[in-house]
Amino acid sequence: MERLAIEGGEPVRKEPWPQRIQVDEEELEAVLRVLKESMEGPLRFGRYSSPSRTEEFEEAFARFLGVRYAVASSSGTASIHIALGSTRLEPGFEIITSPITDPGTVAPILFQNLIPVFADVDPETLNLDPDSVAERITERTRAIIPVHLAGTPCEMDEILEIAQKHNLLVIEDCAQAHGATYEGRMVGSIGDLGCFSLMGGKHITSGGEGGMTVTDKEELWRYAKSFSDKGKSYWSQGRQFGYPSVILGLNYRMNEIQAAIGLVQLRKLPRILAIRRRLCHRLAKAMEDLETVSFMKVPEKAESSYWFCHFRLDLKALRVGVDRFAEALRKEGIPVGARYIGSPIYEWPFLANRATFGRSQHPWTCSFYGKEIHYEGSCPKAKEALDRIITLTIHEGCTEKEVDDTIHAFEKVERAYRL
Repeated sequence: MERLAIEGGEPVRKEPWPQRIQVDEEELEAVLRVLKESMEGPLRFGRYSSPSRTEEFEEAFARFLGVRYAVASSSGTASIHIALGSTRLEPGFEIITSPITDPGTVAPILFQNLIPVFADVDPETLNLDPDSVAERITERTRAIIPVHLAGTPCEMDEILEIAQKHNLLVIEDCAQAHGATYEGRMVGSIGDLGCFSLMGGKHITSGGEGGMTVTDKEELWRYAKSFSDKGKSYWSQGRQFGYPSVILGLNYRMNEIQAAIGLVQLRKLPRILAIRRRLCHRLAKAMEDLETVSFMKVPEKAESSYWFCHFRLDLKALRVGVDRFAEALRKEGIPVGARYIGSPIYEWPFLANRATFGRSQHPWTCSFYGKEIHYEGSCPKAKEALDRIITLTIHEGCTEKEVDDTIHAFEKVERAYRL
């Protein structure tokens, strides 16, 4: 048996993992065009130029998803805040979402004086378990935010059925799922609203940060647009609207340089998806031969866009835990992580300590809510799943060599550590 690198043996892979290069000369040229145009006059630089690249990017993004409307913003967190702002929900209502997610999903709920409620997950996908969602519904529930983790769609048929039964909104968090599909439909186009991150490192970026909120519903679009632009009116004739503000809003606008980069990136997305899917499908097939490691499950009706891959260890069949297994893989030259976010997000200090608005513990303590809610221990499947998860990014800069090395390393480490 091969000696593990962590124990002094030769590693499977000695060369560095390929670097992911997201931008090239095409994005640079797009930015330079914006800057050169700004020299023609002050009104040419920004979203009020004519034509606006931000509007062009919104229209292109909407076409790609097959929806009517899109609102570009400054970040993925902003995209979710805009979606919630567009719903005009009153304080104290509950929003069901996943315990395995980023604070960017939860913070907008709190800033809108709404109460996050966490449903448990399917351990094989790490996505919301529809049965757990149904169990969490109360008379105060108003929306579900399914998180399409790692590019893999949630079971949207079942979630939509639950939402329709209880008259709930569905706001899809697609931050990690650009181009993923469920029953042939792009995620983001399935619920009432879809929210995307364009942060550097996602499938595509708009220059380090950015977001997009999409919908097919005109009223939601108008309120989303208004909320993202300091509450300005979007009920007038024509494309140029403005003051006076008609609702409370924030400045979440995307700038023209971000939009110019985003337009170029959007054209590259099909190629990015094709490469990731080809490599990850091959990796998933090879993993079927392992006895203690399972590749992430993708629902039969879905096609993942593989922002990252995750693997589930059968710890009862191994003589080491997830951290040692992951460290052994890293020593073999495979840049994996363990436990993903570490613990369900409700255990993170800002939620566990209700560290929101000063010492008020708002919105949980406000009279408009009027009840107690306890998070600790509410999602045991999520907690157990995170304790056995290993993560790896196979991106469009990778080749068959990276897949082969990953397979070899997993086989080698499993042989050494299985019981």
